[in-house]
Amino acid sequence: MKRILILSLLLAAVAITGCKKNQINGGLDGQDLVNELFTAGLVWNTQTTQSLKGTWTEHRDLENMVYGPEGGYIHVIGGWDYQINYDDQTGYIYGGFMQFNLTETINDYAFKSNDHLFTMNGAPYISYVGNFTIAPGGASFGTASSIDIGGAVRLTGPNGFDQTINILISIIINSSGSGGHVSGYVGDEQLDYYF
Repeated sequence: MKRILILSLLLAAVAITGCKKNQINGGLDGQDLVNELFTAGLVWNTQTTQSLKGTWTEHRDLENMVYGPEGGYIHVIGGWDYQINYDDQTGYIYGGFMQFNLTETINDYAFKSNDHLFTMNGAPYISYVGNFTIAPGGASFGTASSIDIGGAVRLTGPNGFDQTINILISIIINSSGSGGHVSGYVGDEQLDYYF
């Protein structure tokens, strides 16, 4: 179960970081910004999960602090729910679903991009919503699997750089669990590609 969730988040990370490097005015690399935000979203599940027992249903509240490489932090809070149905004699997974909601509150999170120091704060926050259908067999996703990321951040940096960047990204994951479609915006940069 944990492998499926981590796989889905890694797919999203690949999709987001697959963007070509584009600089936002002031020397900030848009990919560096998204990498910092998404990395915090990937480390929220540091607990191990229990073994399956027929029908496995669970809700877990999540909270984690991710400290910036140059100071500040991102506070990740949220929860996830899932239900998996399987044959307790054979272990075959008949299917199921997972949903998660995460909010990143960003406070003076400092990082370097193109050798310049930038400080990021939430404007007011970034949110992640994931919905996954687990296909029979448990090794791939059903057709209704996606991650949506939205919100805004305010960045300050060298030479008076002060910009609020809106983020709206939708990731549709292929039912094979490999690849998908990314669309949306990071600031003025439009995203629309397959991975």
